[in-house]
Amino acid sequence: MLIKALNEYYDILARNDKVCKEGFSRQEITHMIMLRKDGTISDIINVEQESEPDRKGKTKLQPILVVLPRRTEKSGIDSSIIEHKGERIFGLNYEKKNDKYSPKDDTNKAKQSHEIFVEKNLKFTEGMTSDIVVAYRNFMIKWNPENETANESLLKIKKVFSKAKFIFALDGHPEIKLHDMDGEIARKVEKDGPGLDEKEKEVKICSITGEKSEIAPTHYKIKGVKKAKASGALMVCVNNTAESSYGKEQAGNSAISQVVMEHYTETLNTLLYDDKHKIDFSDMTVVFWAMSDNDSKETDLFASMLGFDDKIDADEMNGILLKSLNDVNQGKSPDFTELDIDKNVEFYIVGIAPNVSRLAQKFIYRDKFGNIFSHIARHQADIMIVNSKGNIPMWRIFRELKPPQSTNYTTPPPLMASVFGAIINGTRYPESLLENAVRRVKTDKSVNYVRAGIIKACINRKDRYSKNKEEIKMALDIENNNQAYLCGRLFAVLEKVQSDALPGLNRTIKDSYFASACANPSTVFPKLIKLSQYHIEKLEYKVKYKIVTGEIMDKLNGKFPKTLPLSEQGKFIIGYYQQTQDFYKKKGPENWTFLLCGKLCF
Repeated sequence: MLIKALNEYYDILARNDKVCKEGFSRQEITHMIMLRKDGTISDIINVEQESEPDRKGKTKLQPILVVLPRRTEKSGIDSSIIEHKGERIFGLNYEKKNDKYSPKDDTNKAKQSHEIFVEKNLKFTEGMTSDIVVAYRNFMIKWNPENETANESLLKIKKVFSKAKFIFALDGHPEIKLHDMDGEIARKVEKDGPGLDEKEKEVKICSITGEKSEIAPTHYKIKGVKKAKASGALMVCVNNTAESSYGKEQAGNSAISQVVMEHYTETLNTLLYDDKHKIDFSDMTVVFWAMSDNDSKETDLFASMLGFDDKIDADEMNGILLKSLNDVNQGKSPDFTELDIDKNVEFYIVGIAPNVSRLAQKFIYRDKFGNIFSHIARHQADIMIVNSKGNIPMWRIFRELKPPQSTNYTTPPPLMASVFGAIINGTRYPESLLENAVRRVKTDKSVNYVRAGIIKACINRKDRYSKNKEEIKMALDIENNNQAYLCGRLFAVLEKVQSDALPGLNRTIKDSYFASACANPSTVFPKLIKLSQYHIEKLEYKVKYKIVTGEIMDKLNGKFPKTLPLSEQGKFIIGYYQQTQDFYKKKGPENWTFLLCGKLCF
């Protein structure tokens, strides 16, 4: 489905000039080589640009993206038209240990690759007469690596030489560049191709289009996926003979046409180059797009809804969410008229992660944008709880599952994919999400609004799909007679009694008994009740605590459950959290709690 969708999206991008023409690809460039017409170098200029400030206001230099003739992806020593790697252009290596350039190394790779670069590019540019191409040819003819180890322009960039990527321009006319799309080289590439060596193609039925086409023997690399190789990784690849069928080699086993291969790889690379269409999340990269000529509003709204980005102001985002939830509550689809968004446009969300030398699709979701938005809005409503602070971002959900002291914990990809699926499709959250959240609260003896919200959402969704109409509310519910919920409330009351009677204790009943009270109330609460009698007598306002304790005990009939299963432990935690928050609530309504509880009645 992914390759088919990317192939279809290519047509949309091509129609709007948002993808490279066939025979070209984007490359990251850091430096520009200024050539005199005689082929000598006048200067090498850093062309990196300052990035947008991050959340801390810091910026960094980033390479620029330049469209160049497509590079060869052959393994071993080879070269491309308009080469951008310093080793191949100059035939030199920078030896950091000796602080010098050298044309020699153990494998003679620099020498061999430079010779191939010169041979290929001189042949390709033969007969061209423009000033920049003449300068380029003269450079290749005259440059002798052994005589240029002390070149002043190269010495300026010796510290970054190994990672630098180059383009060429004419000295005195930096606007005239070798790769210009209206230049001689680009016109020839567009007409005849970049001159890459390709194996003989086989004509078969393309598995994507269903038409007879030349089948791609190998596929182009995908760049920009988190933790994948900087040089790129393959989406489709067969390297082992055991994986081959009917004697086919490499990508010949996939039966994808050359055209489709070029289209889907170019589309995916284009999306990965654009921060508006991707986010790096945990150990994977999530790519998303709408099947429209301009999907910026859909992608901005999607990213903001899940807390991936802040393209939309927080107050504006909250307003959109509240209005949408009101529509959903009334059985209507969210109204996107004011946002100028087509709710029926097809929207894709794809999770990609590296797997050895390949890329693995972890999940793919497709639906009308209006449906996806409604489901995300419902998710935000489900996860909201008293004292929530607006939208809860996806990264915050998974961060709360991390052990506090851990430095290398990563959320398991299957769990991430399942949570994504539940949010996007509006289905039950995975049981493992509830298990992890409850475990973290019991282990850390700490519950905040995010952890409490996760637990509330999991339980409510589960009950909703089980046709159980009694859902946990956002704030303290004194009408809730669930035994586990009441036990959680009671624990919060007893903890407050202790803290008021004995302020500054190093170890409280929460530190000693929270986990066991959550799992086995009957073994713990009799002790705590007895202990609280001594604490209450020390308090000035003892009556209010006696009343609250008495009310809860009456509903429990003086009995405590022996054990609590996972969902009931979750209700214990919610009861504890909501009762604790109620002790410290301010007079009068507050932002989200009031709006969601009072207006939307979740």
